[in-house]
Amino acid sequence: MKRLIYYISCAFIAFIFFSSCNDTTYAKELKLEKMLIDDYIKRNHIKVLNVRPANSEWKDNDYYLTPDGLYFHLVDSGIGKDILETSDVIVPRYKQYTLNIDSVTISNWTTIDFPITQDFVFGDYTQSCTAFQEAVSFMKRNESVAKIIVPSKIGFKAYWTPATPMRYDLKIKIQK
Repeated sequence: MKRLIYYISCAFIAFIFFSSCNDTTYAKELKLEKMLIDDYIKRNHIKVLNVRPANSEWKDNDYYLTPDGLYFHLVDSGIGKDILETSDVIVPRYKQYTLNIDSVTISNWTTIDFPITQDFVFGDYTQSCTAFQEAVSFMKRNESVAKIIVPSKIGFKAYWTPATPMRYDLKIKIQK
């Protein structure tokens, strides 16, 4: 009986030792994420800009790279004048894509896809990810549409680990 307990204990310790020997570190995840983003940019012939163009000067594949790491492309500047202010409620609609060659699409574009909106307050970073807050700060108008590439560190918590970048088609409404 003592030998059986000894062998079971040894097997349990060996299992714990080998299961904890995972060589994937967060630094490696971030490196792989950067490589995936770079590959996506290359595959889609995206031109990365260091200076944000004026609203009317966006070309099809121009993406502005922000200091936080967000890749931003304005598709439609929206209607009316710039009305965005801190504390406005933002009603986002989006299509979410993985950056893999075989991309997976998660849609929250219409109320048919997802009837309940995930509203957030502009300027309140506890209610949404940094990437959405930053993108909205560039959009500024109702019905504006943008495409964004979001590294995990500024995206939703669900994609922080493992580090998973996402792309979004983002459409907003601003409520006062």
